[in-house]
Amino acid sequence: MAAVSLVAAAVLSGCNTRQDVGTPTGSIMVPSENALILPPPGGPAVLNVVERRSTNAIEQDIYLYTSAATPGQNLLRAKFFGPMNAKFDQQSRSSYAGVRDNRMMAEARRALPGVSLSLNPYFLQNNYGPFGYAFGRGRANDACIFAWQQIRQQENHRSPLKGYGTIQVRLRYCATGASETELLAPVYGYTITGTFGDPAWNPYGAPPPLEAGLGRTGNPIYRKEEAVTASAPVVVPRRQVQPVARREVSSVPARVEQPVVAPAAVTSIPVPQPDGTVSVPQTDTATRPLPNVIVPAPACVGQQAGGACP
Repeated sequence: MAAVSLVAAAVLSGCNTRQDVGTPTGSIMVPSENALILPPPGGPAVLNVVERRSTNAIEQDIYLYTSAATPGQNLLRAKFFGPMNAKFDQQSRSSYAGVRDNRMMAEARRALPGVSLSLNPYFLQNNYGPFGYAFGRGRANDACIFAWQQIRQQENHRSPLKGYGTIQVRLRYCATGASETELLAPVYGYTITGTFGDPAWNPYGAPPPLEAGLGRTGNPIYRKEEAVTASAPVVVPRRQVQPVARREVSSVPARVEQPVVAPAAVTSIPVPQPDGTVSVPQTDTATRPLPNVIVPAPACVGQQAGGACP
């Protein structure tokens, strides 16, 4: 009877046990300031960060501001291979795959479906070393790139005790009306802020040596003038500015052409003469009008001297 009571109590205690809802996949949201890589100050802005941890790596998807018409989300992905905390030993191990152009182009087409991408044929590098990218045109007036970079020391400088570690970076970025150079600004300007606590973890390699003349006598260093960029406004001295005459436009009525009227033919007027004959004056009616003609009054026949005509 006592055994039956113990079994019943165990069953009842098991039914009363409650556990919180969790995320068994290992993905968690972290604050934006905990991003392992930050874009340059000019943007694009960080929206949120999703983090995944495994036994040998930590990976973050840093979602960026997107306003383009091309489907998909702008994304900066960072993967750090290094010594993880012992509490992650029970989780799966992240696989390592080297950076190759054919493998990266396959990733680019998955990240930008429907976009015709072309591989950049030139050697380029930012503050962390060489990188590659593919460029294409998206929907409407969008321009898109998919860039990749691996930061890792050369094999002859790596060992399990010093200089080990790898950082892999991917960038999927589309913007409306942007040029290829503008899309590369986040690749040149992003900053890696994450690191491991182990001092032997160093994927960057040894710092470059100083210049031979730095700090030595007889090697002066002069201040360099900053070059004027295309975006900087050009200041023109006032004395070089030529005044521009102000033009005032007033409404002027259209000129109306008067029709040319040919002079009418003038009929010759017979002019009586004192001797009783009548003469017709000859005039040039084609070129000029006739002058005023004064016709004298006819003399009265049989009129006496000083008398008036009836």
